[in-house]
Amino acid sequence: MNKIAISDAKANRLYWLGRYTERAYLSLHMLRRYFDLYLDGDPVDFATYAKNLGPAQAKDMDFKTFASVYIFDKKNPSSIVSSLTGANDNAILLREVIKSESLSYIQMSVCALERLAMREDEITVNELQEITDHLLSFFGSIEERLYSDKAVAIIRYGRFIESLDMHMRFNYDFEVVREVFDSLLHWVDIDESVINKYSMEKFDVLLNESAYELNDSVYKTQMLGIVNKLVNL
Repeated sequence: MNKIAISDAKANRLYWLGRYTERAYLSLHMLRRYFDLYLDGDPVDFATYAKNLGPAQAKDMDFKTFASVYIFDKKNPSSIVSSLTGANDNAILLREVIKSESLSYIQMSVCALERLAMREDEITVNELQEITDHLLSFFGSIEERLYSDKAVAIIRYGRFIESLDMHMRFNYDFEVVREVFDSLLHWVDIDESVINKYSMEKFDVLLNESAYELNDSVYKTQMLGIVNKLVNL
């Protein structure tokens, strides 16, 4: 892979392209878990999901409202449609960098969600899989067709950081978060110019099994604050 210089503006867009696509992908995964609980007749804590991502919702929110707010609501920055819109906006501006084939997978994701929105009240969890498949194809296309190692790395930085943020918001186990962070560390030497080394070292120190406790609101807030400062973009 080559090491062509990337402007600050393009680096920022690549980073947020990575974050938005990963946010949409993980949101689909987490929403699917909630769909499954609902369909199995188990109690579903919609209020906790809302608290993790925002905006705050009533504890007695029904499933129909929950799906509407977190899938189709364009005014909710935590919805899947907002994440895909953010990804698409950045991808369009990066067309000459990521190539049209990769862009097309984002646009197919947006189109698929728009079709589902037309019959919002009757969609099933299986129909969301099409969007997940398009996003996986986008990730694969980036790896295969984007020949700039820096561009690939910056997209990965965005993906890893969004993954850290989302998994900690939902109180995932230490092993999961540590694995994501170790994957990020594996890539930092590709473009160290955008890495905040102080924040990276601080996060690494705090992310140890003995201290890891996301039920501690002070610790969780501190970790979420640091993770969003790991790169200077």
